[in-house]
Amino acid sequence: MTKVKKKKYALITGATSGIGIPTAIGVAKRGYHTTLICRNPAKGESLKQRITEETGNHDVDIILADLTSLEDVRKASHSYINSGKSLHLLINNAGIINTTHEMTQDGYEAMFAVNYLSVFLLTSQLLPLLKSSGDQTDNNSRIINVSSEGYKMAKRIDFENINAEKGFKTFPVYGHSKLALMLFNLELAEQLSQHPVNTYTVHPGAVNTNLGSGDNTILSRFLFPMLRPFFKTPEQGAATTLYVAFEPKADGQNGFYYANSKVRKLGKQAKDSVQAKTLWSWTDNRLSEFYN
Repeated sequence: MTKVKKKKYALITGATSGIGIPTAIGVAKRGYHTTLICRNPAKGESLKQRITEETGNHDVDIILADLTSLEDVRKASHSYINSGKSLHLLINNAGIINTTHEMTQDGYEAMFAVNYLSVFLLTSQLLPLLKSSGDQTDNNSRIINVSSEGYKMAKRIDFENINAEKGFKTFPVYGHSKLALMLFNLELAEQLSQHPVNTYTVHPGAVNTNLGSGDNTILSRFLFPMLRPFFKTPEQGAATTLYVAFEPKADGQNGFYYANSKVRKLGKQAKDSVQAKTLWSWTDNRLSEFYN
């Protein structure tokens, strides 16, 4: 008798642009019931239609949320939980890089808010569902956090300058947010060691996307356009995420870091378990008002 495969469910942020588009299409091609967290409803519906046309998978849902708003992130997590669906794959793909200093309505520097705080809040709210879903399948549930080698531009988390108020420089501030994400993954992996969920970080490489576009600065007007011919395509950038999402060998590789679909060593700042625990506690305290 043929064993019937259980339906799998995925949730993806940042799916309507850059590497998010081929990531979402790749997940849907695998037959996953795919839910997209989008800020722009028109882009969300357009991508949903494209996914259906290219994959034949009609199980595509949209949750509207602005990841610069922690209240929106909270509502998005509850919207998914209340849908009654399982969750086997969470891809925290959304990310921004700003060339000017911007603050969110919650009072955080925007890159830190989107690249780290929103990931922490969304993931922590969905952990019980990921754990219960992992128990029901042959493989562990997976969390994939799209990071960057840019984390190496930061040596430590500067708790006295979280919002870059002592001076804003694009790449150091971006690197700081990505280091926070790496340390989050480090501590999360430890907390998940006895649960049917694995968490990973991936580096997609330098990808030709619209990150940093729209700002009238030297970086956006001159540097990014000059470098784009040397960047990966979005499809190439999404390849590592999709590899980690579906590669059987990755099951059990809790806390691993991937680039070019291969395991990579972490820099010492991303292996600092003491700072990871300190950051987790700091974040947990700051975001507690958005729980439940």
